[in-house]
Amino acid sequence: MPGLYYILRAYEYHEHAMHIAVGTSLMTIIFTGLSSAYAHYKKGAVDIPLMKGFLPGVLIGVGIGALMADQFSSPVLKGVFAGSQIFFGSYLLLRKNDLALFPAMPKQPLFSMVSTANSCLSALMGVGGGVQNVLFMTLCNVPLHRAIATAASIGPFIALVGATGYLFIGFDQEGLPPYNIGYINIIAFLTFISTSMLAAPLGAKCAHSLPVKKLKKYFSIFMLCVALKMLSEIYFEYNLQ
Repeated sequence: MPGLYYILRAYEYHEHAMHIAVGTSLMTIIFTGLSSAYAHYKKGAVDIPLMKGFLPGVLIGVGIGALMADQFSSPVLKGVFAGSQIFFGSYLLLRKNDLALFPAMPKQPLFSMVSTANSCLSALMGVGGGVQNVLFMTLCNVPLHRAIATAASIGPFIALVGATGYLFIGFDQEGLPPYNIGYINIIAFLTFISTSMLAAPLGAKCAHSLPVKKLKKYFSIFMLCVALKMLSEIYFEYNLQ
C-alpha cells in the first residue's frame, strides 16, 4: 500500500492517492492472501474453526470501514495508517513472548465485536488484518505461528469485501488516474500480483523458519519505519499550509 501511494504522488495524483493505494492494495490481497493462506494451510498451521469465528465480524467491520473511508480525506487515512502501525509495531517490539493476557479466545459476542473493530481498521489501512488479528490471537494464548497462519487465511475475506467497497465508493470520483475502476488501479493491481503471488509462499516459509523473537523484531521495525515516513509527510504538509 505505501509503495503505490508514493508512486501516485510522484505522478501528481495527490487528491485520491491514499484511497487508490488502499483500494488497490485490498484487491491485490485477495490473490496474494489466497497464495499465502494456502502455503500456511499445507503446513497444517491454519486453525479452521478459529478462522470461521472471525468471519461474521469481518463482513460487518469491512463494510463499516469502506463507508468511513468515503468520508475521510487522504491525510486522515494516512494518519489512521501511520498511527495504527506505530501502535502495533511498538507493542510487538516491546512485548515479551510469553505475555498472554487471556487463557483462550473470547466467547461470542465479544469475539465478533473485536473482529469487527479489527476488520474496520483493516479496510481503512488497506491491509489484510494480519497485524491486529495476530496481536488479538496471541493475547488470547494462541501460539504465534498458528496465529500468523490463521490471520493469513482471514486476509482474503477482508480484502474481497474491502476491495468491493472501494470500487463502489470511488466509482463516480473525478480526477482519477488512467485505468482506474473506482479506487482500484488495474495496472498497479496486475503489476503487483504478477510478482507478489510468487513471493507470498516464500514469506510463509520464512515465517515458519525464523525464530519467534527475530520474526517479531524484523516485522515491527519495518512497520515503524513506514509509519514514521508517513507521519513526517503529514507534519511537513501541515506546516506548509
